[in-house]
Amino acid sequence: MTASSAAVIEADNISKWYRTRLRRDWLLMRPVRRLSGTPAADGMWALRDVSFTLEHGRSLGIVGDNGAGKTTLLRIVAGISRATEGRVTVRGNVASRFGYGLAFNPYLSGRENVFLEGTLLGLTNRQVTQRFESIVDFAAIDGAIDRPLWTYSSGMISRLGFAIAASIDAEVLLLDEALSAGDGRFRQRSEQVLLDARASGRSLVVVSHGLAMVRRLCDEGMWLEKGVVREAGPVDEVVDAYEEAAGLPTTRKKEVLDEPGSDPDGVGEASAVGAVEADAG
Repeated sequence: MTASSAAVIEADNISKWYRTRLRRDWLLMRPVRRLSGTPAADGMWALRDVSFTLEHGRSLGIVGDNGAGKTTLLRIVAGISRATEGRVTVRGNVASRFGYGLAFNPYLSGRENVFLEGTLLGLTNRQVTQRFESIVDFAAIDGAIDRPLWTYSSGMISRLGFAIAASIDAEVLLLDEALSAGDGRFRQRSEQVLLDARASGRSLVVVSHGLAMVRRLCDEGMWLEKGVVREAGPVDEVVDAYEEAAGLPTTRKKEVLDEPGSDPDGVGEASAVGAVEADAG
Protein backbone atom coordinates (compact mmCIF):
# COMPACT_ATOMS: atom_id res chain seq x y z
CA MET A 1 0.00 0.00 0.00
CA THR A 2 1.47 3.33 -0.98
CA ALA A 3 1.56 6.34 1.30
CA SER A 4 -1.01 8.04 -0.90
CA SER A 5 -3.53 5.18 -0.74
CA ALA A 6 -3.06 4.87 3.05
CA ALA A 7 -3.54 8.59 3.68
CA VAL A 8 -6.74 9.93 5.23
CA ILE A 9 -5.63 13.56 4.73
CA GLU A 10 -3.50 14.95 1.92
CA ALA A 11 -2.84 18.69 1.82
CA ASP A 12 -0.94 19.99 -1.18
CA ASN A 13 0.46 23.53 -1.14
CA ILE A 14 -2.43 25.05 0.81
CA SER A 15 -2.48 28.85 0.84
CA LYS A 16 -5.14 31.16 2.25
CA TRP A 17 -5.52 34.87 1.47
CA TYR A 18 -7.72 37.06 3.67
CA ARG A 19 -8.95 40.43 2.48
CA THR A 20 -8.52 42.84 5.37
CA ARG A 21 -10.80 45.65 4.19
CA LEU A 22 -13.66 46.28 1.80
CA ARG A 23 -13.07 48.14 -1.43
CA ARG A 24 -15.24 51.08 -0.33
CA ASP A 25 -13.13 51.37 2.83
CA TRP A 26 -10.01 51.45 0.69
CA LEU A 27 -11.43 54.27 -1.43
CA LEU A 28 -12.45 56.30 1.61
CA MET A 29 -9.19 55.82 3.45
CA ARG A 30 -6.82 56.17 0.50
CA PRO A 31 -6.12 59.90 1.12
CA VAL A 32 -5.43 59.24 4.81
CA ARG A 33 -3.10 56.34 4.05
CA ARG A 34 -1.29 58.42 1.43
CA LEU A 35 -0.63 61.17 3.98
CA SER A 36 0.41 58.77 6.74
CA GLY A 37 2.52 56.56 4.53
CA THR A 38 0.54 53.41 5.41
CA PRO A 39 1.14 50.57 2.92
CA ALA A 40 -1.71 50.03 0.46
CA ALA A 41 -1.95 46.24 0.87
CA ASP A 42 -5.58 45.15 1.24
CA GLY A 43 -5.04 41.62 2.53
CA MET A 44 -2.71 39.04 4.03
CA TRP A 45 -1.59 35.46 3.53
CA ALA A 46 -2.74 33.45 6.56
CA LEU A 47 -1.21 30.28 5.09
CA ARG A 48 1.43 29.84 2.43
CA ASP A 49 2.24 26.56 0.65
CA VAL A 50 1.41 24.22 3.54
CA SER A 51 1.63 20.52 2.66
CA PHE A 52 1.29 17.40 4.78
CA THR A 53 0.02 13.82 4.63
CA LEU A 54 -1.61 11.97 7.51
CA GLU A 55 -1.94 8.21 7.24
CA HIS A 56 -4.72 6.06 8.66
CA GLY A 57 -4.43 5.60 12.43
CA ARG A 58 -1.81 8.33 12.85
CA SER A 59 -2.16 11.58 14.77
CA LEU A 60 -0.78 15.03 14.01
CA GLY A 61 -0.23 17.86 16.49
CA ILE A 62 -0.05 21.39 15.10
CA VAL A 63 1.77 23.95 17.26
CA GLY A 64 2.74 27.59 16.92
CA ASP A 65 2.09 31.05 18.28
CA ASN A 66 -1.29 32.77 18.10
CA GLY A 67 -1.93 33.97 14.57
CA ALA A 68 0.34 31.34 13.01
CA GLY A 69 -2.49 29.91 10.88
CA LYS A 70 -3.26 26.76 12.87
CA THR A 71 -7.02 27.24 13.12
CA THR A 72 -7.22 28.45 9.52
CA LEU A 73 -5.57 25.23 8.34
CA LEU A 74 -7.87 23.07 10.46
CA ARG A 75 -10.95 24.87 9.13
CA ILE A 76 -9.82 24.19 5.57
CA VAL A 77 -9.27 20.49 6.34
CA ALA A 78 -12.72 20.37 7.99
CA GLY A 79 -14.33 21.88 4.88
CA ILE A 80 -15.55 24.96 6.75
CA SER A 81 -13.27 27.28 4.79
CA ARG A 82 -11.81 27.04 1.29
CA ALA A 83 -8.17 27.36 0.36
CA THR A 84 -7.22 30.21 -1.97
CA GLU A 85 -4.59 28.00 -3.56
CA GLY A 86 -3.79 24.31 -3.29
CA ARG A 87 -5.92 21.29 -2.60
CA VAL A 88 -6.85 19.15 0.40
CA THR A 89 -8.25 15.62 0.17
CA VAL A 90 -9.91 13.95 3.16
CA ARG A 91 -10.94 10.29 3.01
CA GLY A 92 -13.58 9.16 5.47
CA ASN A 93 -16.01 10.83 7.83
CA VAL A 94 -14.77 13.85 9.79
CA ALA A 95 -15.82 15.15 13.22
CA SER A 96 -14.45 18.56 14.16
CA ARG A 97 -14.43 20.46 17.41
CA PHE A 98 -13.44 24.11 17.50
CA GLY A 99 -13.21 26.38 20.53
CA TYR A 100 -16.90 27.30 20.78
CA GLY A 101 -18.53 24.62 18.72
CA LEU A 102 -19.42 24.48 15.05
CA ALA A 103 -22.76 26.24 15.39
CA PHE A 104 -23.58 26.70 19.06
CA ASN A 105 -26.34 29.26 19.54
CA PRO A 106 -26.21 31.08 22.89
CA TYR A 107 -29.97 31.65 22.87
CA LEU A 108 -30.85 27.97 22.47
CA SER A 109 -30.81 25.52 25.36
CA GLY A 110 -28.06 22.99 25.82
CA ARG A 111 -30.48 20.29 24.67
CA GLU A 112 -31.33 22.17 21.49
CA ASN A 113 -27.66 22.83 20.79
CA VAL A 114 -26.87 19.12 21.11
CA PHE A 115 -29.37 18.34 18.35
CA LEU A 116 -28.25 21.30 16.22
CA GLU A 117 -24.54 20.51 16.46
CA GLY A 118 -25.05 16.77 16.11
CA THR A 119 -27.08 17.27 12.94
CA LEU A 120 -24.43 19.55 11.44
CA LEU A 121 -21.81 16.91 12.21
CA GLY A 122 -23.77 14.34 10.23
CA LEU A 123 -25.96 12.56 12.77
CA THR A 124 -29.63 11.88 12.17
CA ASN A 125 -32.21 13.00 14.71
CA ARG A 126 -32.61 9.39 15.85
CA GLN A 127 -28.86 8.99 16.32
CA VAL A 128 -28.66 12.17 18.40
CA THR A 129 -31.57 10.93 20.54
CA GLN A 130 -29.84 7.57 21.09
CA ARG A 131 -26.59 9.25 22.16
CA PHE A 132 -28.12 12.16 24.05
CA GLU A 133 -27.87 10.72 27.57
CA SER A 134 -24.26 9.65 27.13
CA ILE A 135 -23.36 13.10 25.74
CA VAL A 136 -24.94 14.86 28.71
CA ASP A 137 -23.38 12.43 31.20
CA PHE A 138 -19.89 12.89 29.73
CA ALA A 139 -20.27 16.67 29.69
CA ALA A 140 -21.56 16.56 33.30
CA ILE A 141 -24.17 19.26 32.71
CA ASP A 142 -27.40 17.32 33.30
CA GLY A 143 -28.72 19.95 35.69
CA ALA A 144 -28.23 22.71 33.13
CA ILE A 145 -29.15 20.97 29.88
CA ASP A 146 -32.41 22.92 29.46
CA ARG A 147 -30.92 26.33 30.28
CA PRO A 148 -29.91 28.71 27.46
CA LEU A 149 -26.27 28.38 26.47
CA TRP A 150 -25.48 31.98 27.39
CA THR A 151 -25.84 30.98 31.05
CA TYR A 152 -23.09 28.35 30.71
CA SER A 153 -19.48 28.88 31.74
CA SER A 154 -16.77 28.48 29.12
CA GLY A 155 -15.84 25.16 30.72
CA MET A 156 -19.39 23.84 30.42
CA ILE A 157 -19.51 24.85 26.75
CA SER A 158 -16.17 23.17 26.13
CA ARG A 159 -17.32 19.95 27.79
CA LEU A 160 -20.58 19.88 25.83
CA GLY A 161 -18.88 20.53 22.50
CA PHE A 162 -16.26 17.87 23.05
CA ALA A 163 -18.85 15.32 24.19
CA ILE A 164 -20.82 15.85 20.97
CA ALA A 165 -17.76 15.56 18.73
CA ALA A 166 -16.54 12.45 20.56
CA SER A 167 -19.90 10.75 20.00
CA ILE A 168 -19.49 10.88 16.21
CA ASP A 169 -18.37 7.65 14.51
CA ALA A 170 -15.76 9.38 12.39
CA GLU A 171 -12.49 8.13 10.93
CA VAL A 172 -10.89 11.55 11.44
CA LEU A 173 -11.17 13.81 14.51
CA LEU A 174 -10.13 17.47 14.17
CA LEU A 175 -9.67 19.28 17.49
CA ASP A 176 -8.83 22.96 17.96
CA GLU A 177 -8.15 23.81 21.62
CA ALA A 178 -11.01 21.46 22.42
CA LEU A 179 -9.87 20.84 25.99
CA SER A 180 -8.47 24.25 26.87
CA ALA A 181 -11.44 25.43 28.96
CA GLY A 182 -12.16 22.19 30.79
CA ASP A 183 -11.01 21.39 34.31
CA GLY A 184 -8.27 18.87 35.06
CA ARG A 185 -10.61 15.94 35.62
CA PHE A 186 -12.47 16.58 32.37
CA ARG A 187 -9.23 16.91 30.40
CA GLN A 188 -8.02 13.62 31.83
CA ARG A 189 -11.21 11.81 30.78
CA SER A 190 -11.16 13.48 27.37
CA GLU A 191 -7.54 12.56 26.73
CA GLN A 192 -8.37 8.95 27.50
CA VAL A 193 -11.21 9.08 24.97
CA LEU A 194 -8.78 10.38 22.35
CA LEU A 195 -6.15 7.78 23.23
CA ASP A 196 -8.78 5.06 22.89
CA ALA A 197 -9.86 6.52 19.54
CA ARG A 198 -6.29 6.48 18.30
CA ALA A 199 -5.80 2.91 19.53
CA SER A 200 -8.90 1.87 17.57
CA GLY A 201 -7.34 3.14 14.33
CA ARG A 202 -8.94 6.58 14.09
CA SER A 203 -6.83 9.54 12.99
CA LEU A 204 -6.43 12.76 14.99
CA VAL A 205 -5.38 16.29 14.13
CA VAL A 206 -4.87 18.34 17.29
CA VAL A 207 -4.26 22.09 17.51
CA SER A 208 -3.28 23.13 21.02
CA HIS A 209 -1.01 25.31 23.12
CA GLY A 210 -0.93 22.43 25.63
CA LEU A 211 2.38 21.05 24.41
CA ALA A 212 2.58 18.18 26.91
CA MET A 213 -0.83 17.01 25.74
CA VAL A 214 0.26 17.24 22.10
CA ARG A 215 3.21 15.00 22.91
CA ARG A 216 0.95 12.44 24.62
CA LEU A 217 -1.70 12.32 21.90
CA CYS A 218 0.27 12.68 18.69
CA ASP A 219 2.80 10.73 16.65
CA GLU A 220 3.73 13.55 14.30
CA GLY A 221 4.10 17.29 14.72
CA MET A 222 4.00 20.41 12.58
CA TRP A 223 5.13 23.86 13.66
CA LEU A 224 3.51 26.78 11.85
CA GLU A 225 5.05 30.23 11.96
CA LYS A 226 3.33 33.14 10.23
CA GLY A 227 1.44 30.76 7.97
CA VAL A 228 4.49 28.77 6.86
CA VAL A 229 5.67 25.32 7.98
CA ARG A 230 8.75 25.96 10.10
CA GLU A 231 9.33 22.31 10.97
CA ALA A 232 7.57 18.95 10.58
CA GLY A 233 8.44 15.45 11.75
CA PRO A 234 8.20 13.28 14.88
CA VAL A 235 6.17 15.14 17.48
CA ASP A 236 8.86 15.25 20.17
CA GLU A 237 11.42 16.75 17.79
CA VAL A 238 8.99 19.39 16.53
CA VAL A 239 7.79 20.40 20.00
CA ASP A 240 11.39 20.48 21.27
CA ALA A 241 12.34 22.87 18.46
CA TYR A 242 9.31 25.10 19.08
CA GLU A 243 9.88 25.26 22.83
CA GLU A 244 13.55 26.11 22.36
CA ALA A 245 12.83 28.86 19.83
CA ALA A 246 10.03 30.31 21.98
CA GLY A 247 12.08 30.16 25.16
CA LEU A 248 9.57 27.85 26.84
CA PRO A 249 10.40 25.25 29.50
CA THR A 250 10.54 21.77 28.07
CA THR A 251 7.52 19.49 28.37
CA ARG A 252 9.44 16.41 27.26
CA LYS A 253 9.11 13.61 29.81
CA LYS A 254 12.46 12.75 31.33
CA GLU A 255 13.82 9.33 30.47
CA VAL A 256 13.73 6.99 33.45
CA LEU A 257 17.22 5.61 34.00
CA ASP A 258 16.47 3.89 37.30
CA GLU A 259 15.75 0.21 37.67
CA PRO A 260 12.46 -1.15 36.29
CA GLY A 261 9.54 -0.59 38.62
CA SER A 262 11.06 2.43 40.30
CA ASP A 263 9.17 5.70 40.67
CA PRO A 264 11.82 8.43 40.45
CA ASP A 265 9.25 11.22 40.78
CA GLY A 266 7.71 9.70 43.88
CA VAL A 267 4.18 10.42 42.70
CA GLY A 268 3.13 7.18 41.01
CA GLU A 269 -0.08 7.29 39.02
CA ALA A 270 -0.85 10.81 40.22
CA SER A 271 1.81 12.10 37.82
CA ALA A 272 -0.48 11.46 34.88
CA VAL A 273 -3.23 13.57 36.44
CA GLY A 274 -0.80 16.34 37.24
CA ALA A 275 0.48 16.35 33.67
CA VAL A 276 -3.05 16.78 32.37
CA GLU A 277 -3.79 19.60 34.80
CA ALA A 278 -0.63 21.37 33.67
CA ASP A 279 -2.07 21.76 30.18
CA ALA A 280 -4.39 24.67 31.01
CA GLY A 281 -3.53 26.56 27.92
